[in-house]
Amino acid sequence: MSRILVLLLGLLLGLVGCDGGSYTKKGLQWSYDGTPFTPADLKTFRALDKHFARDAKHGYYRGGTIDGSDGASFEALSDHEARDLQTVYYCDTYRKGQEYWAIQYVRVTPIKDAHAPTYRVLGFGYARDRSRAYEDGVGFTVRDAASFEPLGSQFARDSERGYFARAEIPGSHGPTFSLIDAGYARDRTSAYHAHIETDTPNRGPYPVVRTLRGADSAALRVLGRGYASDAAHVWYLGAPVLHADAASFVVVDDVTGDIDASDRTGSWKQGRNAAAATR
Repeated sequence: MSRILVLLLGLLLGLVGCDGGSYTKKGLQWSYDGTPFTPADLKTFRALDKHFARDAKHGYYRGGTIDGSDGASFEALSDHEARDLQTVYYCDTYRKGQEYWAIQYVRVTPIKDAHAPTYRVLGFGYARDRSRAYEDGVGFTVRDAASFEPLGSQFARDSERGYFARAEIPGSHGPTFSLIDAGYARDRTSAYHAHIETDTPNRGPYPVVRTLRGADSAALRVLGRGYASDAAHVWYLGAPVLHADAASFVVVDDVTGDIDASDRTGSWKQGRNAAAATR
């Protein structure tokens, strides 16, 4: 086995195990993930979970002091979130590509304008307080924070609207807004598709939400590979598949082929007629 391959395997193993750290104590010495550190108040120091800890003076993340934190009121809320009486903190790690991702760095960010006493973790990376919702420590505006709830990793709703990627879906009906699958959703009158677009030149990733015009939302079926249909229409990523026959439209399971769907009129590839796409 070459030296390069050995190094690559070692790096991979290090990345896979990057979240396996925890607090340990040997005698009077505390360590995190094998690295010794000295708490500000050794007598009152205790681990709260595998990443967070506190003593009478400070809160800690992965063995490091959280600057400005109040240890007496500090508590862990999730793997990444903690709070004291005044502040909510979002904590994570990152690596630098120019260092070949070999070194793990700790990042602790006070969540701007978060109201610590009412901050509540909801799941899927989401949280809320008395006035806003949050995803991965980033606040965003919703119609009714008290009723806000995540439906998955990207979709959410409150008592008034549905949301995708922190943005309100215009015209959506929150009380009946629900997921069909990871990309499609519906409410009492409409159906929607949403995804993060990553292929636009000279532009970073951004959310795209499409309303399926004319869809029978109650009858909408997700077919797979980005397609959905009702009795009369077919859509691909929320865009209409023109001239497709909904009654005979089926998705092709073979992901290695040149087509991804077919109907009685022909074959389809990413929402376009396959024959036309090859011209």
